[in-house]
Amino acid sequence: MRARQIFSTVAIASGLLVLPALPSQAAPTGGCPPASNRPVLAMTLNPTSVRGNAATTVSGSFTQNSCGIGSAKIHLQTRPLVNGKPAGTWKTVTVTTTGAKGLWKASLAPGHNVRVRAFFSKAGSFPTVFSSVQTLLDKIRITMHPSTLSGCKIHLTGTTTPVQANRKVLVQQRGAKGAFQGWFTIGSTKTHSDGTYSTTAAATCGNTYNLSVHIASSATNAAGRSGTTFGIRPHA
Repeated sequence: MRARQIFSTVAIASGLLVLPALPSQAAPTGGCPPASNRPVLAMTLNPTSVRGNAATTVSGSFTQNSCGIGSAKIHLQTRPLVNGKPAGTWKTVTVTTTGAKGLWKASLAPGHNVRVRAFFSKAGSFPTVFSSVQTLLDKIRITMHPSTLSGCKIHLTGTTTPVQANRKVLVQQRGAKGAFQGWFTIGSTKTHSDGTYSTTAAATCGNTYNLSVHIASSATNAAGRSGTTFGIRPHA
């Protein structure tokens, strides 16, 4: 008995204790012969660009010879884009499971520009399969809140998401609704360290302004534009 106790103690101390095995996951099912044709993992991003930490829907199908493969674990991965080029490594952000018809769906909100792919890791009789690689752009979300002040002045405030510190913001004018002929820069300001901005500009009394603000792309996010406020009329 003493020998058994000593052996058990040594085994535990050496990390040799064997724990009960976890229940295995159900193997994927479905697909159609011939098995020599590799399964196909399709993936779609909708939309392909978002603003300020908003999410896109990533969906697709996992099939073999056009027949759905159910109960398959699909790993969704992203890789950062820096200055338009892939950087760093692929990282799994979520894992989802296909339905009986091989369809799958997930939500993705990266907060910055990324490359996106999905893959299935070999299980049952099905080999490892990767989807195509696609690009998801995350535009800077910039807001604009205009107000008019006495002396024919227009006051603009707003925020940026993700925070854009010490960045140039262009104040731009366009034609009326139905008469767009491009954007014309009429002024600029700079964001504070917290990504907000505030500026007051002299305008012409009696004129009507249709304004928006624009911020250029950064290393990790696409350029952003606020909504347009039409019919701003400064007063004396």
